[in-house]
Amino acid sequence: MHNLKRLSPFFIILVFLISGATPTVEKQKPKEVELRGKIVCLAEEMRTHYAVELLKTRDHLYGVKTEDGGYYTLLPTSLAEALFVDEQLHEKDLILKGRVFPNTQLLEVIRFYSVKDGVIHELYYYCDICYIRAVAPGNCDCCQAPVVLIEKPLNVDSTIPSP
Repeated sequence: MHNLKRLSPFFIILVFLISGATPTVEKQKPKEVELRGKIVCLAEEMRTHYAVELLKTRDHLYGVKTEDGGYYTLLPTSLAEALFVDEQLHEKDLILKGRVFPNTQLLEVIRFYSVKDGVIHELYYYCDICYIRAVAPGNCDCCQAPVVLIEKPLNVDSTIPSP
């Protein structure tokens, strides 16, 4: 047994690889973030600020421009659908909670709120007929009537302190 102490590191790695075992490499995890900013078309922002020549016909590439001037690309998930299709949200100062993936500026939105007069507001879509909430605009799943955007203050403690 004392001969095992003399084995070279190269030999140990070789035996490890031949055995079919793989070393465990810790996978980087997405970073949870809370960003404040506005929804913008990233392509248009790049055209405006850097004179990028864009195709005349193109889809919007939506993202968030943060208060500090950073840009994040929005991933098109079901929880972020409203940010892509409801232009009312593009006019609002928003707080977006979600995850940014390693080595990217890709944002998966989990929740979003608006800030109005320094107060955080919950945003959701609502059917007045069925009393059902939805995460995106469209028709109610139950009665097919259009849902409306509701912007409701979270609570008395949801005021953002002034700088």
